[in-house]
Amino acid sequence: SAPDAHLAVPSRPAKARALGLPGPAPALAAALAGAVACRRKVAMRLSSSELRESAKQNLLNNYGERQMIFQEGRGHILQDNDGKEYLDFTAGIAVNCLGHSDEGWVETVAKQAAKLCHTSNLFLNEEQVLLGQRLCELSFADKAFFCNSGTEANEAAIKFSRKFHFAAGKPRSRFMAFENAFHGRTMGALSLTWKEGYKTPFQPLMPSADFLKYNDVEGLDAIDETVCAVFCEPIQGEGGVVPATKDFMVALRKRCDEVGALLIFDEVQCGLGRSGKLFASELTGVQPDMTTLAKPLAGGLPIGAVLLTEAVAACISPGDHGSTFAGAPLVCAAARYVLDRVSGEDFLQNVRDTGLQLKEGLEKLCAHRDLAVRGTGLLLGVVFPTAEQCGAVQKAAAQEELLVLTAGAGNVLRIAPALTVTSADVDEALSKLEKALDSVFAEA
Repeated sequence: SAPDAHLAVPSRPAKARALGLPGPAPALAAALAGAVACRRKVAMRLSSSELRESAKQNLLNNYGERQMIFQEGRGHILQDNDGKEYLDFTAGIAVNCLGHSDEGWVETVAKQAAKLCHTSNLFLNEEQVLLGQRLCELSFADKAFFCNSGTEANEAAIKFSRKFHFAAGKPRSRFMAFENAFHGRTMGALSLTWKEGYKTPFQPLMPSADFLKYNDVEGLDAIDETVCAVFCEPIQGEGGVVPATKDFMVALRKRCDEVGALLIFDEVQCGLGRSGKLFASELTGVQPDMTTLAKPLAGGLPIGAVLLTEAVAACISPGDHGSTFAGAPLVCAAARYVLDRVSGEDFLQNVRDTGLQLKEGLEKLCAHRDLAVRGTGLLLGVVFPTAEQCGAVQKAAAQEELLVLTAGAGNVLRIAPALTVTSADVDEALSKLEKALDSVFAEA
């Protein structure tokens, strides 16, 4: 072939093979090898201090100053820019449900990337269709809608709720959420988020959002015939790792039915296996009209989803909502792989077993320190008297090479490892956390 034949873009794979051109797999391997080589060059060229300085100069400072820089992850271990390894019990804020660089996930993504990444929603693609089918098979839902994040999923649910009542000829505008709720940072979802610090600089937001006390059955009478929909997290994550009680969820469903309001469960953080059930709503047996999903669905790639009943879906017409990137073949292939893994009963049993081991271990560490432990599955929280003490324990844990999160008013140590953690991982995490607690309480 001609010297520059490798630059041609074959119109069909068969034609490419006939011409002796490299197929997708070799091309992908070459691209990956180039990326690795490039990364190594950059790593050799830039020290941690240089990377931090470059970040300071070039990145928007909306996350504050970040000291840790990670270059590689394998399983439940993260390696920083200087080669130091950490046991990761954050899972990218409950995203990396299969851990880092899961072998099957990597293979699935690589194969799909070599085949087809994006087409837009002008066209169907097989991966999107099969993912939607599987989500509907595994849930209450009759239809699925895809987007790119949790906040986008909640924005879509807001629109779908408004359209539901508009289509019935009785438009409603009011929404209800709960104290300490977190539903996202875009304008509609932000309106349904409790923390004032997130909202104040961006007022006015959607004015028709009110908040009720979480787990307060008596307060549900405030939901009336003017309410369009109620957003509720079956387990509040950002709000401090607080599970909803069964009595509360049953009463919430009943009240929404009485007044014709839609009930939307935000399972962006607590869904898809983290509670020990595929959906956290299964813990109480209450079904919503819509559920929003995101974080773990594609195992680290950006995706969001709304699951809908037919009653809601039937009101949505072509053009009512959309997204350019949503439901692309690459991310949907990853999500199908993740969903197949996390929906397995053996997988969920491991979440329940390691979650119980972790919770009992935390309770043992915290009992003599008068610290409460709450949560379920592998979404657990340790409640401290102050944010300062909690932050000190988080920092001390990092010094012991254990990564954990905070939540609530900064006073809850949030522990959300990959759903694939082993009993040995849990024991190691508890050992490191015990040392962190000892160091902080010894100074108190």
